[in-house]
Formats: sequence, C-alpha cells, structure tokens
Amino acid sequence: MIAQLRGAVAALTDEWVVLDVGGVGYRVFVHPRTGAWLRGEPGPVVLHTHTAVRDDAISLYGFPSAEELACFRLLIGVERIGPKAALAILARAEWPVLVQAIQAGEAVILAAVPGIGPKTAARVILELRGKMDGLDARLPAAAGGASPPARTLRDSAVAVLAGLGFSTAQARAAVAAAAAGDAEPAGLEQLVAAALRRLDPVSPR
Repeated sequence: MIAQLRGAVAALTDEWVVLDVGGVGYRVFVHPRTGAWLRGEPGPVVLHTHTAVRDDAISLYGFPSAEELACFRLLIGVERIGPKAALAILARAEWPVLVQAIQAGEAVILAAVPGIGPKTAARVILELRGKMDGLDARLPAAAGGASPPARTLRDSAVAVLAGLGFSTAQARAAVAAAAAGDAEPAGLEQLVAAALRRLDPVSPR
C-alpha cells in the first residue's frame, strides 16, 4: 500500500493530480480544495494517500494531512459511501468542521453534498459519531477543542448554501449578515439556518 507521496506537481485537473516522484508519475485523486492548495505550492508537496484496489483498477486518493486521510477512511467505511462520495463530503469543509459536525449530530453539511441526501447523512452520523474521538482530540489548538475557527465555520456555511443552489455572492452576504448579529451562531447548522432566514425571500439559482 502506498501511504505517502512526495514530489512535484506534473499535471493538475479538478479531479486529480499527477505527482512526479523520482521520475515516476502517480495519478492521485483529490478534491477541489486540495487542488487549490496544490496550485499554490511552488515546490515539492507531500500527499497522504489511500490505496483502493479493485479487480479492474488501483486508485490513489490524496490529502494534505494525515487527519483528513483518517476522515476519508472513516467515511468510506460507511455503507454506500464510496471514495468519490467521501471526497465530495471532504470538499465541503475542512476536516475539523466535519468532525465537529458529525460529533454534534449536525447533518446539514452532509445532506447538502450532491448524491448524499438526508437519509445517507443520518447514516453517516449514526455510524461515525462514536468513532471520531481520536480525531476530535487532534483538533487544531485554535479551535480550543470545542468549536472550529470562525473563518472556517463561515466558509463551510457558504459551501453548504452554494450546495443548496445559491450563488457564492448570495451565500457569503447572508453568512456575513448572520454572523454579524448580536449573538453569532455557535455551530454550523445554526449558522446555515440563520443565513437561510436571510435568503428566504430569494430563490436559489
């Protein structure tokens, strides 16, 4: 099993990167946020990888951190969540936000992922809620072990609203307005709900 790759980016698309490791090009599937990070890295990069073996293919999935890779492996352990669905979930938010949402039972960030839906989101939470203690203990110090950083939380709320069909500009404006209230919502679900109340008169596009 290939656990980690270090090399230069030889090619990059919205779905995968070709990493040149000692003259050998490895195609590694990534989500768009990882792709954006790779575009901004001038030198060699390190990806923590999962190797998926099927009868007809061997595929690699890469992540900037071991923690995000651990999230991915937990997700694909859930019934009906394959590697592509797991990547789509991780594309919605930074891994600390995802861990906090699952631990808190907040399904909104999962249900907004195309192809997931409320029932599958509920299954993910049911199966993983008690399995993320190890990751929960490794949350960044900035999160205080309690809630994700405000900037990450707001970005995740924008991603959820975009997944519901609102434009990025609409989503950012609504989230900013919701977060600027007298009492800023403490969790992702509350922030999304508060933003949706501001978007209610506007039809998704």
